[in-house]
Parts: sequence; structure tokens; C-alpha cells
Amino acid sequence: FRIINAGTNRIFPLTVAGVAGSVVALDGMALGQPRGLSDLTLAPAQRADLIVDITGPVSFDMLTRQGGYRLADLAVSDSNTDRKPEPITPLAAPNLPVPGDPTQHLTLTMMGGAMGGRHGGANIWSFNDVSDLPDAPFASMQRGETVRITLANDTAFPHGIHLHGHHFYELAADDSLGDLRDTTLVAAGESRDVLCVFDNPGRWLIHCHMLSHAIGGMRTWVDVA
Repeated sequence: FRIINAGTNRIFPLTVAGVAGSVVALDGMALGQPRGLSDLTLAPAQRADLIVDITGPVSFDMLTRQGGYRLADLAVSDSNTDRKPEPITPLAAPNLPVPGDPTQHLTLTMMGGAMGGRHGGANIWSFNDVSDLPDAPFASMQRGETVRITLANDTAFPHGIHLHGHHFYELAADDSLGDLRDTTLVAAGESRDVLCVFDNPGRWLIHCHMLSHAIGGMRTWVDVA
């Protein structure tokens, strides 16, 4: 089954009880190998696909400072006495182009908010000190171009940065390719590098998927020719 964070602002650290299995995809993109099911953290718009055996009553709890907060229960009735356990194998790899050497290295800095110095009017959030959608794109690239983007969070709050029309690789500290996603969670004061093959022509929005942050100015766009 698929877990979707459809919230407007809240990050959900989740535990799933009553199941045993693996995470097989994130944001609709298959993992190279199924990943052991442990606690999940989903920013707004992030998704996780699970293949599991039901071992008991299923419940979903959000982890808080005060302990678990029950979000949902799934009733379980009867049992499958004819089940044939099989190993969980990887899903088919996504049919996406392999990244080449990046032709551009861009930096997109999240700015503003409480303690961020922007308190004029409704637009208290920004990218690179530009609030709301600018007339000119944050970047322009040719179709098929591989671009590296450093997402730098210079605020006191986490942000789930979402790119329309594409998926990107989260890069590890050694620059190896990590998960393929369309939304990445960047903690306060931290940064994350991503690598994207911009193979889908158009004008594509990049924004924080904490929607109050997006409405407050944290949005921009790229032009893929």
C-alpha cells in the first residue's frame, strides 16, 4: 500500500504497527532494493510504497514529543491460511535518463520566516531573497541537461522542496546517487544537493510544499527548452 502525506504543512514521523515487510518505492520511484520497514518520515507531498504481511491489527501513529499520536487504524478480519511466503523483490526500475556530468551547479537558498528578517506584508518567505514568482526563471536549461542544485536552508524551519515535472536524485555526502524523489526534506540550517536530468520541456514550478510557505513567497520556476 501507499502512504501519502496530504497535509498542507505538517511533517509526519510515522510508525506502522501490525505489519512486517519493506519499503519498495518513494515518491512513486522504485528503490534499487527493498528497504527494511522502520520508522518513516514524510514531508508534505512525499509518498512511500510498502509491501507487507499483516501480522495483527494495523495502526498508524505519529511520533510526538509526548509519545505516539494515533492517526488511523485498519481493521483486520479472518486470515489467509493458504498463503505462500515469497521474498520481496525490487520493482521495475523507472524508465528515466541516466544523469551525466552536470553542466550547471546552482544554489537555491531558503530564506525568511520568523527570525528570518522578512516581516513586510504577506510575503515572509523567499528563495535567494526573491519572494513569490519572479518574471525571470530561477534557471534555464536545455532538454536532457543534467543540473546539480544545492538546496540551502537558511531558516529556522524545515522545508519540503518539491519540483514539478521531474524527479531528482538526492546526493550522498560522497556524491553517490541516493533516492530518486520529487520532494526532499531539508532541515533547518542544513543543505542538500540534488542531481536532476531536465528532460521534460516546459516551465516548471519549484516550491516549498509546506503550502503556507509557498503562499508566503517560497516559490520559483525553471524553464526547460
